[in-house]
Amino acid sequence: MRFLLITAALSLGCLSGRTQQVIDANSDAFTSVNHDPSILNSVNGMLFQPTKFIKVTAGTPFFMDRWMNAKLFDATGDSYASHSVRLNLLDNQVNFLDARGIEMVANTPIKRMLLTDTTTGTQYLFVLGDQIPEAEKALARTWLQVLVNDKVSLCKQTKKSIHESIAYGTSTTEEDIPSIDYYFVRMNANFIRVKTWVDLLQLFSDKKDAIDQYIHDHHLKGKSTEDYTQLVRYYNTFNTRI
Repeated sequence: MRFLLITAALSLGCLSGRTQQVIDANSDAFTSVNHDPSILNSVNGMLFQPTKFIKVTAGTPFFMDRWMNAKLFDATGDSYASHSVRLNLLDNQVNFLDARGIEMVANTPIKRMLLTDTTTGTQYLFVLGDQIPEAEKALARTWLQVLVNDKVSLCKQTKKSIHESIAYGTSTTEEDIPSIDYYFVRMNANFIRVKTWVDLLQLFSDKKDAIDQYIHDHHLKGKSTEDYTQLVRYYNTFNTRI
């Protein structure tokens, strides 16, 4: 089975024995990153315009507002490291602080990134949709979070939009940025949009009895990202040919 997110240009091949993974996060491509801050000079170029969001009273365009450590990989196979990156999911842009502390938008096409929250130590793996051969072309410029990286892979698109409204009793226009999560499963060389919890259960119908028991024992309702993630991880424990 081909990996969901691998291209030869980025040399993210998986290690033997783990040939069903999406990305081998322990490979040299992820561990041997150029940590010279000056390297980021090659990816800057466009000044971020925060005034675009000056009327926003709720929500955020970013995956997380706070700055995070990041390992970035571009289309040519070059890799970069930064202590100050945040992902703009509204515009699908990568923002970072340059050496002067000015927020910039990366001009160089970044294709993959590993973000690390320095407060909690939690890591978040993202890939651009055009790196997934089976994904629809409409997802080509969309950042997808890889939640499960295994025989059966789970990705999430957090789609953001700007909604305008006029505050009651005033003529002031306010904006909020709601988020909607969409889930995708990669299995059997297909990248499948999972619209509902029931859709996910149908994909795993070959293990229906075990899946039903696991859902009951762990009180899964399909109401959260953690529920989806936990069930896909459980399904990967079976010796199923994918």
